[in-house]
Amino acid sequence: MRAWRRAEAVALVGAVLALLGDLGQLWTVNAARPGLGLGAPPAGLIVWATLLGAFGIPLYAFGYRAEARRLAGRPGAVLVGRAGVAFAVIGGSVHATTGVLVAENARGIVGASDPLQGILAAGPIVLALWAAAAVALLVAGLAHFRAAPRLADRLWNPLGLTLAAMALALLLPLPWRDFAAPAGVNVAHVLWFARGTLRSGLRPAARRR
Repeated sequence: MRAWRRAEAVALVGAVLALLGDLGQLWTVNAARPGLGLGAPPAGLIVWATLLGAFGIPLYAFGYRAEARRLAGRPGAVLVGRAGVAFAVIGGSVHATTGVLVAENARGIVGASDPLQGILAAGPIVLALWAAAAVALLVAGLAHFRAAPRLADRLWNPLGLTLAAMALALLLPLPWRDFAAPAGVNVAHVLWFARGTLRSGLRPAARRR
């Protein structure tokens, strides 16, 4: 149990770093957009923001593997770990590639109808990476839904939390919507790994009682 908690704590740290990286990238992209009042980002922010996500997101693999071990023996448990590791690796690549695009063409991205469209219009490699990450997250989320023993655990999974975070972001007025929605996946993982870390820490005490 302690090993699970350590693994999920590492993943939680990675998710927090990735979220900070998202916010740094989004600040750089959205700084020139009217209505946000963000001001110019500090020099070098895009570099640090990109590094935070590129190194933070791969740490998700520890959390996904811990969850797979917790669900061991249940249908879909192995797939949770494998798809989660794939998502962690691909997600780090997505964040790194996005950071490079923002650093090279922030104005062009802002000039699009929204930043996400501007990034996706950058070429097939970026689109393929985003699609691969989305598929890995979909597989991991559906496998977790199948493997989790309780309804609350089934609903509280990375895919469901990501969809909920993005849906809530869509309720925000423009241009804040374009700022919040892209960060939804890492917000979801902060919540998911935080619950996993807390749950792993509480279970031994419960057993002693």
